[in-house]
Amino acid sequence: MAITGITDYTNTYAASKTNGSSGVSGSAQDYLNGLKEKYPDANITVTDFKNGKQEDNYMFGCSGGNNVAISANIIENMASDPAIAAKYEKYIAEAPKAAEEIKEGLAAHGAEMVAGGTVIDKDGKVSYWCIGKHEPPKDSPTISYKKQLQEQLEEKRAKKKEEEELKEKRLEKAESLEKLLEKIKEKRAEMETSLSEKLQEDGKGMQMDLTI
Repeated sequence: MAITGITDYTNTYAASKTNGSSGVSGSAQDYLNGLKEKYPDANITVTDFKNGKQEDNYMFGCSGGNNVAISANIIENMASDPAIAAKYEKYIAEAPKAAEEIKEGLAAHGAEMVAGGTVIDKDGKVSYWCIGKHEPPKDSPTISYKKQLQEQLEEKRAKKKEEEELKEKRLEKAESLEKLLEKIKEKRAEMETSLSEKLQEDGKGMQMDLTI
């Protein structure tokens, strides 16, 4: 499976960066400009990924480990609320350190970091990613870098699909349990009603002799 769209996405972002357009309001753009000056070691991008393919294209179009992708609405919130700004600026400031830790972790497993970074999505969730390159053993056939990227992409998508299927199964299990509990409640209510009616019927036939 060939990787497509990486060059197009990178070129589009480069043009957007040159024109100063990031899809945010004027005040948020001013804040973003100040943010880039404040953290020159972080490659900050304002973007909202529409699907997994667009996210993959962004990642494979990056280089280095200090990449930070932030959703437009998060930038807007950061620009208007100092508390939110402080919360997420912490992750931006730590981007170089996080990249170094990822790099060291990959090196410990015999891999080289090609790219990595931090993503802050529209819900405020912070996640980290990296792309590593393994050097093949000397006695093994040479594996091209492009093939390694393809394998990583396929592995990433397969893992994401597996997580989605597991989440779906959990939801189905929760729904089944909820339906079972509902049936138990209905059955219990029916039994209580039946028992109450029986006691009432039995009471009608009872006579008490209170004479002395």
